[in-house]
Amino acid sequence: MKKKKVINLLGCGWLGYPLALDLISRGFIVKGSTTSPEKIPVLKASGIDPILVQFDQSHPEPDLTELLDGDILIVSVPPGRRNVEGPDNYKRMGEILSSQIPGSSISKLIFISSTSVYSDSNSVLTESSEISPQTTSGKIIAEIEKSLLALPIQVIILRLAGLFGPGRSPGRFFSGKTNIPNGFAPVNMIHQEEAISLINSLIDSNTSKGIYIGSTPSHPTKEEFYTLATRLDKLTEPEFIAEKLNWKIVESERVEKELGFSYRFPNLLDRLIQS
Repeated sequence: MKKKKVINLLGCGWLGYPLALDLISRGFIVKGSTTSPEKIPVLKASGIDPILVQFDQSHPEPDLTELLDGDILIVSVPPGRRNVEGPDNYKRMGEILSSQIPGSSISKLIFISSTSVYSDSNSVLTESSEISPQTTSGKIIAEIEKSLLALPIQVIILRLAGLFGPGRSPGRFFSGKTNIPNGFAPVNMIHQEEAISLINSLIDSNTSKGIYIGSTPSHPTKEEFYTLATRLDKLTEPEFIAEKLNWKIVESERVEKELGFSYRFPNLLDRLIQS
């Protein structure tokens, strides 16, 4: 009888938790971390083996032995959110991972990154494009990417575009606002469901390595996307300035060419309607 593969998840939040449930449904044994003791029974009841991990600098350096006891580690912790409060703690997380993964049983690492490492260069960007992060979090993400890519295992960096889906409705971002600049700039977004499907494709691939992007192939304008989003949520529609200032289009070339991955809804507005 073939032994079940163990996948460990650092971060069981908005993306990590439904990903964990999907992996369990596929037959994987899943360990998942949380920073909150109150969430441990929730994870356990969902079939996830819970691990309490704190990266906050007010705590001693965590021993990740239990989290690194498995085949695949997926890091799904966004900077600046509740999982790791503040850029210093997020940077510390990256340093601890880089120091403790070598020598563990982890043979494959998938780090969920962000397209925020790219600047608004008024151009089309792919996995081979140079990065130039402008924000503090973007710069720290780029540093962590570099340190993880140097590890002597199979490392995958998945840069996801703006995420939306259950509990994260884009219609609320600009509802009722007026004179919003850059209305004609293209948006780069990906639905939670598509992101999870993409992560599964990377898990199943034995050859995938390096930088990948997850971004829906179509790029409507900010005005088109957010106006439709507010309309679907029955909110007050925003008013945008008809201009195209700094922008970028981020394309996920490698996942389509190398993995044969196809988006269930390649048209972003259709995906929005079906959310």
